[in-house]
Amino acid sequence: MSGLEDELRDTVSALLRKRCTPEAVAALADGPEPYDRALWAELAEMGLPGLAVPEALGGAGLGLSAAVVVQEELGRSIAPAPTVSLAAVTAAAITAGSRGEAWIERLVSGETVAAVAAGRTPSGWTACDEVKAEREGDAWRLHGRVPVVAEALAADVLLVAVEGGDGLLLFLAAPAEVTPVDSLDPTRPLGTAVFDGPAELIAEGAGARTVLDAAERTALLLLAADAVGVAAAATDLAVDYAKTRHQFGRAIGSFQAVAHRCADMFVAVESARALVAAAASACDEDAPDAATAVALAAANALDAAVTATQGSVQVHGGMGFTWEHVSHRHLRRAKAAEALIAFPDRLRDRATTTLLNSK
Repeated sequence: MSGLEDELRDTVSALLRKRCTPEAVAALADGPEPYDRALWAELAEMGLPGLAVPEALGGAGLGLSAAVVVQEELGRSIAPAPTVSLAAVTAAAITAGSRGEAWIERLVSGETVAAVAAGRTPSGWTACDEVKAEREGDAWRLHGRVPVVAEALAADVLLVAVEGGDGLLLFLAAPAEVTPVDSLDPTRPLGTAVFDGPAELIAEGAGARTVLDAAERTALLLLAADAVGVAAAATDLAVDYAKTRHQFGRAIGSFQAVAHRCADMFVAVESARALVAAAASACDEDAPDAATAVALAAANALDAAVTATQGSVQVHGGMGFTWEHVSHRHLRRAKAAEALIAFPDRLRDRATTTLLNSK
């Protein structure tokens, strides 16, 4: 890791320790607000939404290698901030070229919060089943609904994938209505988005597929980094508790079963962190196997997060499985992330298929 990334991690971590205490996260997650607007304003002021955006487009030009460092800290604090969705839409706007560039300044500044409304298949994101695009001269309108959109409640605008007569179409559009959907993880709320109004076309045909793939790859990578942070926090919490909780006159961490469980959690976190860093580098270098690296890193990180958070709950005993204890929120964030874009086994299948087809 570079010195700059170390400094970035320390700065963000210091802010999140103050703003995302377990009590603050619980209050927000259980309240009516979809995300922490004050925290978002501070993150935007620090320039975090534009970390991976090229300097020529108004960003910091530090690449995804820096963005995953920040996202890991956000995951460690289970911060209620829509950074994963925003990064995906920003990647789409950049890949779309001239049609998307008009949006980048608003996304980078944090003025506009965005999320992705797309269909999901084992092969990846695709067009929404229930949304239709209607052309009126040079303008477009969208009609329909998307049942589940992550972070839609926080979003001003959605990247919407629609099947047109000549192929895939991608729009940026403000939803007419967003209603909450019950979510396993209140720190990353879900919503149903309804469209019935104008939309801006940013990509179509074969180019739209490339744009949507870029958005999904970025979302997967940042979700993986978030999972590493959740896993690391859960592991630290379990180890600290195992050192101080005594049973039969000894710290429970001295019992082999607990010690080995914590060691397995630590190894899972370190392995996942290394794979996420390698995948981010592959994306920054535009390596030909970047998509495969991201899929495998995400599969590993999501598995590590579930393993570590389940282990933390077990080390804490019954008190770990209640909303009042932060280890329960770690587990919820990990399990929800596992289902958010693609399950780990599907990601590994996708990577295997890509490798076999490349021979």
